[in-house]
Amino acid sequence: MMHAAVIERRRSRRFRLRDNGIALLTPPGPHSTIVGHILDISTGGLSFRYVSDVALGDKASEVTLTSTDNKTSLRRLPVRTVSDFEIAKAPFGIMSPRRYGLKFGPLTEEQTSGLRRFIGQHAADRSMSAGL
Repeated sequence: MMHAAVIERRRSRRFRLRDNGIALLTPPGPHSTIVGHILDISTGGLSFRYVSDVALGDKASEVTLTSTDNKTSLRRLPVRTVSDFEIAKAPFGIMSPRRYGLKFGPLTEEQTSGLRRFIGQHAADRSMSAGL
């Protein structure tokens, strides 16, 4: 049986964070902020884990990133949804962990340098992020 080759579509190297970064996704509508744990991040996008009973779909338009120590924050970065899927079935409830993938939209120079700084300060392996 042959397996199809996996095609890597990412253009930017992804980094895991050494401390838990938080993504605050703001879909349209009042009181609708979704909070998630950043799984990996690059200058092109990020993925995060969240828990919900429904998929968010492609409603995302901006995200705020913050470090768990609350010392670093990047607000209102433009994004578009790439993926949203269930990671595992929750055995005792209707809420399941999900993985949400985002691609950054056009960033200003200030947002780009802030994102590079965020990754450099919080990447699990600083030597990996040195080439940003």
